Amino acid sequence: MQPLLTRTVPAIALALSFGQAGEFAQQYLQRLGGAADALRNVVERFDVGAAAAGMTRNEALVRLESNPDAFVARQGSDAAETVREFEAAERRYRKLVTAAPFATVFVIAADPDWRVILRTAADFAPAIPVGAGGLLLTFVGFMLGWLGGTTVEGAVRLLRRRRLRHALAAPAGGFHHRPPVL
Repeated sequence: MQPLLTRTVPAIALALSFGQAGEFAQQYLQRLGGAADALRNVVERFDVGAAAAGMTRNEALVRLESNPDAFVARQGSDAAETVREFEAAERRYRKLVTAAPFATVFVIAADPDWRVILRTAADFAPAIPVGAGGLLLTFVGFMLGWLGGTTVEGAVRLLRRRRLRHALAAPAGGFHHRPPVL
């Protein structure tokens, strides 16, 4: 019994943990998509401002970064970093949404965004109900399912018994003689 237990418990624990990888990937994808959308808004506003001044994005970035005013140059560096973050987030997001479901975990591992991974891990909600509320709801669902199944099973048994009684009560030849209806 002991060897079976020492193999079974870790196997179940790891199976449940690894089974959460898909849910983690889904929550990471949602966060990454949200980050890409937020960064897109900032980059698009920058592009509109640059276009209004008659410049491309790159021309506006160069102009800001080369400005002799340290504050303005810093804003240019920050804008360039925001553009790079947007492009990286968008690239990662596109890779994830086009990956096969089983492959998403490996796509994340190949090109992780550590800030998004850490935030996802901090707020991660497992797909398997392991909290008190989830376990309670699971139990309630199980009991309702059990009750529903028992009710259906009882109704089916009742119908079968009635049919059996009716079949046993029928004459041997299987013909029923009914009096004529007047």
